[in-house]
Amino acid sequence: MAEPPRARLHRRALILCVLWVGGCATYTDTLSNAHKAAERGDYEAAIAVLNDVLDVPSHEQLPDEWTARKPLVVLERGILLQAQGQYEWSARDLGAAETELEFLDLSRDPVGSIGKYVYSDSARIYKVQPTERLSLNALNMLNYLAVSDLQGASVEARRFTIAREYLQSLAENTNQASPGAFGSYIAGFVFEKLGEPDRALRYYEQTLGAGNLRVLREPVLRLSRQGGYVGRKLRAYLRELDGTGSAANPNSPESAELDGEILVVLGLGRVPYKIPRRMAVGAAIGYAGLWASGDPDILTRSAFKFVTYPELTMPDDQVTGATVRLNGQDLPAELLTDLAAEITREYETIKPKIIGAALTRMIARAVAAEGSRYLARKDKKKTSRLAALATEAALTGLDKPDTRSWTFLPARMYVCRTRVRPGQHEVRIELLGKARHIRTIQVQVPPGGYGVVVVTEPR
Repeated sequence: MAEPPRARLHRRALILCVLWVGGCATYTDTLSNAHKAAERGDYEAAIAVLNDVLDVPSHEQLPDEWTARKPLVVLERGILLQAQGQYEWSARDLGAAETELEFLDLSRDPVGSIGKYVYSDSARIYKVQPTERLSLNALNMLNYLAVSDLQGASVEARRFTIAREYLQSLAENTNQASPGAFGSYIAGFVFEKLGEPDRALRYYEQTLGAGNLRVLREPVLRLSRQGGYVGRKLRAYLRELDGTGSAANPNSPESAELDGEILVVLGLGRVPYKIPRRMAVGAAIGYAGLWASGDPDILTRSAFKFVTYPELTMPDDQVTGATVRLNGQDLPAELLTDLAAEITREYETIKPKIIGAALTRMIARAVAAEGSRYLARKDKKKTSRLAALATEAALTGLDKPDTRSWTFLPARMYVCRTRVRPGQHEVRIELLGKARHIRTIQVQVPPGGYGVVVVTEPR
């Protein structure tokens, strides 16, 4: 029996609708070529891809209009510029993007609000997660330190403090050990070099939540003899150092000769990024629990029994570690912050709300499909089921999850620090992993001064 013309028309419309909505690229799709170029170590090609997304001819230009994706893309470009050693341009990008971003409150944003920016990435400015927000200022401090601009670094340190205090004010985060340990340590270094020992000690105390780091011991002991600040955590830490015999005499002849310092900071790998993922409705209801709203019974009428949501996935890191040698001698590199782990923890906190938002939107699709079916029946059309399917298919395809995240944010931050004599020094860094590579950097340390080496490899 031949297919009625009207039924054939609806079937074709359904196919075209599904094909059309399926062709809309997500954020991770858009940046795919940039990621591939960065994995090869071709940061210049990756920046070129980002420039195309931003509609600018070169990295020296910012977008004329800050649409929903562009602040985040500028953040991505800022990291790649830092990886190239173009610290001034990187600082410009990170600072410009910061003013255009919104902050994601993991504890107070309701499921309905989350649904708006989980699915409508073309309509809303990206909301940075807490770890991303704190890392922004910390990485920008490194840009200024790399070019010996302590005043610029101090401005970033103050911005970091404002963001960190806001984060700590949120009820959900009051029990966290030390959010932003990476930024706190770099801010401590900044104010130490500005000659403000008490302020530096406050920042170093905030870093104690990351553990008894070797890079904390010498500066804390030295500054505690210069400044008057001794917080509760810092007092306990100093007692612990005295008990282990770690206290060194800062007035010894050797210390007087070693009146310079070198700080090496390594940002290696990439944090997890988001991809679209499907989940069966039953599993989604079980996972989201109380975050699902509406009448779940209506889900039984849905022909598309799945929800689509943004899931984190781990990148295939090309750089997994590094060794550092100073003037031919090994210099231990300590893991200061595992940003990948922090991003994952924050995502797991919000995941039930994300899936709850996906369920509520699925319920809306089912309601719209039922309405289409009802209208078709009311008009006594035989194609009511096809009309409902077309409506639901279109809404399903349009529900592409927002996969935006700071994909080039380094996964792990390592720190090396040592006292040195003034003069020329050679820092040799060997990258480990699939992309093994050796970088040799000459550092000039003036008397009583310092040198900062920043190596960023987001691949």
